[in-house]
Amino acid sequence: MKITYNISPAVIDWIVTQLGTNTTISDSLDTLKAWQVGEKSPTYNEIESISKKTHIPFGYFFLKTPPKENIKLMEYRTIDSSETKTPSRNLLDTIFEMEQIVDWIREYLIGEDFEENPIVGKQKNKTDIKIISNYVREVLNLPINWFENTRNSFNYLRDKMSAAGVIIMTSGIVRNNTHRVLDINEFRAFTIIDKFAPLIFINATDSISGKLFSLLHEFVHICLGTNNLFNAGYSFSKEVSKIEKICNAVTAEILVPTILFEEKWHKLSLQDKPIEKTIEDVARFFRCGSIVVARKALDRGKIKQETYNQTVQDVVKQKESVFCTTKTSRLDKRFLTFVVDSLSQGKTLYSEAFRLTKTNRNTFSQLKLFL
Repeated sequence: MKITYNISPAVIDWIVTQLGTNTTISDSLDTLKAWQVGEKSPTYNEIESISKKTHIPFGYFFLKTPPKENIKLMEYRTIDSSETKTPSRNLLDTIFEMEQIVDWIREYLIGEDFEENPIVGKQKNKTDIKIISNYVREVLNLPINWFENTRNSFNYLRDKMSAAGVIIMTSGIVRNNTHRVLDINEFRAFTIIDKFAPLIFINATDSISGKLFSLLHEFVHICLGTNNLFNAGYSFSKEVSKIEKICNAVTAEILVPTILFEEKWHKLSLQDKPIEKTIEDVARFFRCGSIVVARKALDRGKIKQETYNQTVQDVVKQKESVFCTTKTSRLDKRFLTFVVDSLSQGKTLYSEAFRLTKTNRNTFSQLKLFL
């Protein structure tokens, strides 16, 4: 005799809301709806199968009411956008995994008689950018021109932070599952504050310059003693908290020290070249992104807001172009045409199209432009 189970409709409603555009699978939705209205009663194996497909913990399916997941880190989003009010299972599972690592390391360090990490919250309530920047340089033993003699700025800073007792984790996927890619549109990095084991997680799907900025930005959060989920876009022009403005400013000062910036900008601006080229050349010298340099130039009165906005737009377009060119080279063009046609006829759900092409709502719309 086949044993079946009844799942609470409220729990199924909650599960559907958790799936999101990146993980929703059409056949899973159909199955869940059939369970909800009582058309079918699932077996143990069927529940287990849906659990694996949707990444919803197996035990949740047997609850009478939806679970209340305590996601403290979500309270510290850089930008409180509606798009991140319901975090993806990929983000949640990554946060949970990193919290477990922090817990384990804390217990280990306490067991080995280690003391609390003195840099955590050392600059709490400080607002002077110069003072905080000097502290970061002191802790990491960074000369003002540290970037000139490094081949890989990210690895260089990562090693320095590791030596200061900060755990640096980076990945572009959930655990070892290559089918669960972390979405850069959802988050770029996050920080978990712990007095013994502060941790920074970097989304490896970000660009080289993006990861570098995030790494320093999150380290400043540790010095200030504040958790953070860094979900800002490329421009950092949206309304953010006072702490975020401080972290951005300190990061920019470490990457592009004001005194060196003034010297380099003055020298290059004397040459007969477009302002865009000057920004590129200065960024190349400091080995960072053009947006960071453009922001510095804007704050120092070297360029107008329009130039800064254009720099941001150019960088974003370039990143999207590179992504789409790479993606389209991996996909058969006829296959992509079939998917788009099926969508237009209503025969295929967007969620299924995202799954087939390994994209999300934002990247899929860009992909269609290449047809």
